[in-house]
Amino acid sequence: MGIGSVESKRGPEVVERHRGLVGRTALVSVLTLASRLLGFVREVVTASIFGDASAISDAFFTAWRVPNLFRRLCGEGALSTSLQSVLTETDADRGAEAGRRLFVRTLTVAAIGLSVLCVVGMFGIAALPDRMPWTGWAWFGADPGPVRDLCVRLFPYVLLVCLAALCGGALQVRGHFAAPNTAPAVMNLVWIAGLLVTAFAFAGAETGLFDVQWEMARWIAWGVLVAGLLQLAILVPPLLSRGLLMSRASGPNRRSAPKGSVSTVLKTALPLALGAAVYQINVLVDGLMAEGLLRDGGPTALYYANRVQQFPLALVATAATTALFPSLKAHAHLGELRTVRNLYGRAQMAILFLALPASVGLYVLAEPISEALFLHGSYGMDGTVRIESALEMLAIALIPAGASGLCGRTFIALGDYRTPVRIASAFLIVNAGLNVLFVHRWGFDVEGLALATAVTSWGSLVWLSASLRLRIGAAFRPVELGRRILAMTVSAAVCGAVAGLVAFVVPWSSDSAWRGLGMGGLLGAGAFFVCARALRLEEWREFAQRFRRFRG
Repeated sequence: MGIGSVESKRGPEVVERHRGLVGRTALVSVLTLASRLLGFVREVVTASIFGDASAISDAFFTAWRVPNLFRRLCGEGALSTSLQSVLTETDADRGAEAGRRLFVRTLTVAAIGLSVLCVVGMFGIAALPDRMPWTGWAWFGADPGPVRDLCVRLFPYVLLVCLAALCGGALQVRGHFAAPNTAPAVMNLVWIAGLLVTAFAFAGAETGLFDVQWEMARWIAWGVLVAGLLQLAILVPPLLSRGLLMSRASGPNRRSAPKGSVSTVLKTALPLALGAAVYQINVLVDGLMAEGLLRDGGPTALYYANRVQQFPLALVATAATTALFPSLKAHAHLGELRTVRNLYGRAQMAILFLALPASVGLYVLAEPISEALFLHGSYGMDGTVRIESALEMLAIALIPAGASGLCGRTFIALGDYRTPVRIASAFLIVNAGLNVLFVHRWGFDVEGLALATAVTSWGSLVWLSASLRLRIGAAFRPVELGRRILAMTVSAAVCGAVAGLVAFVVPWSSDSAWRGLGMGGLLGAGAFFVCARALRLEEWREFAQRFRRFRG
């Protein structure tokens, strides 16, 4: 067989890896669900240990946002996505061995660069002044010591989690989704174990004391680093089995990696850092401003509200986007824009079909959700009320947060990195301005920061979707699109009415919040699906078919 015939098969091969999108999305959703449930357990244990007005808890979660941001920018949001794009092209154009060499070289360069970043970041944070120059803003809060200390201790997690994201992205390009989506669950398990060990070790101490809590937070920070190490280690076996670490070729093919590919990954990752993580950057800005603008417990309440909102977001949107992106990139690379448009349109409607009732449910059931999850141990009613108010605003942001992620990834699949960057930059400024307006000028509490995130998320989605439509065209006719959205809205309204009525009628208290939450959520979801079926929604038929295939 000639070289030309071999190369002609590589394009279809990179597409063939991503057959079975429904099953793959279901797998990612199940593993994401497991990780998110463990994440909730982690937050509940943390809340019960530190309480609802702990300056140390505020400091820990503020410090945690820094490596978490770099995880989005350097790992999942930029380097990983950029690597997926270039690796897909390399596999298609030059074969799997060239792709392997690209991955190894990128991983090596990233490890060196991230190590330097960690060292510079740790020394930089230690050297930063307590207040922002020229403005006098106390960006580390009233007591900067714990925030600075915990930032430095948690910063090495950036290296571990970004390398794990790179490895996971490469595995997904090669059609392996199990290990990359199992790793976060492992990380949460180890984190929970660290919390329990810390609680046991300090069982005889006065855990309400500032210095005691600070030392406990240091222990937890060590546990996070161990969790990150295991999160990376779990990816090594599938990397070996998929031929990404060890060469399976011999002779000239061993040196078939195209020159400049690693630099292409890095160059495309730089502008992508903002465009792929606009929502997460807004969350980081909210957290840092919460530390400086809100009273004790505010940053923690905002963090917990974000965690609750991220649960349906991950199941509804993140899982679908993660599973779909390699396929989008493969078809875009082959110039199949009609397929890209159809995949994008179907995915967005599927996201809306599930995100709309989830958004309504979060808003209506914010009170029982907050009390059921966090009103335990040292965490009191004042804290749950603040979580509730923030969660109501973040519920409004659920739809644009999910849809914007898919818009951004579609731009990336098409090779357009500038449009997401422009939009991200504009709304970062808007978000910061709204934070100051709502909290500093108008006197809102945590709900002001969450409302700013909701406003900027919707603005970002409108701009992104309009720009993408100009690029690939409309996936649906206006009349058909309007009919489907109207039917979903009616179904979601019935869902919210039923859930709210049940939660209001069913007797429950702070000690039995799960009763109102469970009955309201289940009956509300049932009402939504009944209405969707009665209105003959296409998304309902697809959902029912996939569910039957999944059961079978």
